Amino acid sequence: MEVDKTSDQILSMIPLRLLEMLRERGVSDEEILSALAEDSLHLLAVDQMLGPPRSRMDILELSKETGIDKQVIRRLWRALGFTDVSDGEKVFTPLDVEAILSLRGLVRSGTADVDIAIQLARVIGSSMARIAEAEIVASNGLKAIEGDSEDLSTVDLADRFARYSAATLPALPQLLIYAWIRHLHAAGRRAMVALDKGAPNVSELVLAVGFVDLVGFTILSQQLTTQELGAVVSRFEELSSDAVTKYGGRVVKMIGDEVMYVAEDAYAAVQVGVILKEEYSKEKLLSEVRAGVAYGPVLAREGDYYGPTVNLASRIVNIANPGSILVSDGVHQHLPPDENLHLVPLRPRYLKDLGSVQLWVVNPSD
Repeated sequence: MEVDKTSDQILSMIPLRLLEMLRERGVSDEEILSALAEDSLHLLAVDQMLGPPRSRMDILELSKETGIDKQVIRRLWRALGFTDVSDGEKVFTPLDVEAILSLRGLVRSGTADVDIAIQLARVIGSSMARIAEAEIVASNGLKAIEGDSEDLSTVDLADRFARYSAATLPALPQLLIYAWIRHLHAAGRRAMVALDKGAPNVSELVLAVGFVDLVGFTILSQQLTTQELGAVVSRFEELSSDAVTKYGGRVVKMIGDEVMYVAEDAYAAVQVGVILKEEYSKEKLLSEVRAGVAYGPVLAREGDYYGPTVNLASRIVNIANPGSILVSDGVHQHLPPDENLHLVPLRPRYLKDLGSVQLWVVNPSD
């Protein structure tokens, strides 16, 4: 009885809401006490998202439970962005069983379907990893740790994460499903319109591709504090995303101080550059931007785009002067008449791997 009393006393030192949450998730008192003894309660608080530690299984057990070959599971696991595991390593949970079972009908039907599942898993994994990382960094409760982490015990850290996850987990899945359905709807419509216009398939399209980057970002980043730099990047992403979506485009990716986007028509892609040039001129912390836009065939794959048109747009932005919008001849040919846009031809430029190309400078009317 003395041991039980001592255990109760130890458990009473844990914040009640944290203790209740762990117990509700199926974590036993013995597992909690073991984590306390190892000074790893904060890690247990994170791990409870996957269920109690005793529910873990290895890949052979997961394969037997789901009926999916372990090599297929390994491919899916890697594609989702998770570190490879050994045969006897117990890292899988009932959550993994549910996920694998949901894919069983797809991956059993043939090699081609397995490859499709892997491709989707790769895109999903990359996207979810970014969302998860952004959540943790943006969390108010966890951000507050930065200033006083040395003064916090692992119990304090566990309590903070428990409060954060309790507030986030119930709401975020619905938001993710909503955003996915909306984006699936938009992607579906874009695909149908592209097919109506004669595209051979939904992966071979004709689009305008644009790149916009901050001029002098490297020098600027050396002059700012970490907080100021974070504000600059955040503002850059906000302005870029707003401008692209305003004209019906889609942000493909943010690469530090550069954004890549696509639009269905050349005019919309150029207008993104115009509006960003205007918006950045009003910002005190932000330097000038430059933009490069090309128009032509692209290959769509895993949410990204490839091909000579993408390469051309990337090369163009790299030679553009600060504050300028430089476009390819293909863009010039597909722009409708607009008295507010004046295009000035440049002498043909030689671009590496692309040869001599005709470029144009966009001069918006004031």
